[in-house]
Amino acid sequence: MKRLGKLAAILLTAGFVAGLAGCPVTGDDGGGGGGGDGGAYAEYYEGTFRNNQNGTTEVVNNTGSDMLLFTGEVIGKAFIVGGVKSGTRANVNFSSESDWTVGGYKLLRAVKQTEFEKAGDQSRVDHTAMVTYGEGKRFTTSITSTTDGDYQYQVYNRSRDYGLELRENSPEGRKVAYLTKGEVRRFIRTSSNTELSLYPVWVAFNNQTKTIVTFTPSDTLAALDIQPKRPTEEVTPYYFPIGGTDVNIQFPNITLPFAAVNVRNNGQLVANFRIANTIKKPQSGYSGITSGARESYEVPSDGEPLNLNLAMSQGNTVVNVRFEDKPGEDAVLKNGYLYTVTLTLKTGGNPGVAGDYTAWLVETGAMNSDDLLISQ
Repeated sequence: MKRLGKLAAILLTAGFVAGLAGCPVTGDDGGGGGGGDGGAYAEYYEGTFRNNQNGTTEVVNNTGSDMLLFTGEVIGKAFIVGGVKSGTRANVNFSSESDWTVGGYKLLRAVKQTEFEKAGDQSRVDHTAMVTYGEGKRFTTSITSTTDGDYQYQVYNRSRDYGLELRENSPEGRKVAYLTKGEVRRFIRTSSNTELSLYPVWVAFNNQTKTIVTFTPSDTLAALDIQPKRPTEEVTPYYFPIGGTDVNIQFPNITLPFAAVNVRNNGQLVANFRIANTIKKPQSGYSGITSGARESYEVPSDGEPLNLNLAMSQGNTVVNVRFEDKPGEDAVLKNGYLYTVTLTLKTGGNPGVAGDYTAWLVETGAMNSDDLLISQ
């Protein structure tokens, strides 16, 4: 085990938290895997189950196994919210939740159908992710199997307050696994015994912005070199963060080194939120903001003016995002503050004319991370 050193505080967009993980893989593991009809579980894969075809939380299954989807801490039939076949994608509908209008989150777990058929409520979970939902919102996550392969390693999440993502080779790298807060003795399977470096990134839901945020306190971030072994070999536990084997740690007060910008698109065209000519990816994992939708962005600020804008029609129409009392000046944002923007087409306006839109930036207040960050 080797410490790679400390990094400065890093805030990842949730697009990295839950982005798509490449082209789907097809396959057949027998029984419920590889595109079978699902047998007794067929109903869970249908879009009519819970009206999932109209859901806004998308799950992409890049593994070789059909997956059943659960929410909460218990694996059981009563907690199945859907299913996604190998090599496909499916939606999950949370519109019946009491906080649908303002937005909320769920801990979503994926279990192989074949595993659930054999082990029931004792099934091993392949993939876990925090996902968001809400009126006018959408979210996507990709399933990564943690139970396939001839090699394994054991990891601990020493934080009792926040979930943990382990990412390969860098804090922005491929998501390897998610551990719930305080989860210990988690075995991760892999197909190779090649050493890999894993970076810890802690995950929480911001109850003010209604978005998922990821953070890495600078005094606790350290990567570890992981050596997978055969299941018959002696277990080497890896603790995140490093610095002992105590499984309960408490982070100091967490500061958010970014401003949160919530954007609603009331126009007719798909809009991209940009800084100068660079498109920002929202926490949902998708690119543009469709008509009637809202997206959230994390924008680190160093106190310098930012050329914020919304680009439509392949960038041919660009609407400046400015404070209403300073329409001719680039905006200066403050880290730790929440801002809102509503893109509005004026009555009778031309969707292809930038001057027919308004997109005023409004500061709504500071975000108190100690009170607002929650996790599972």
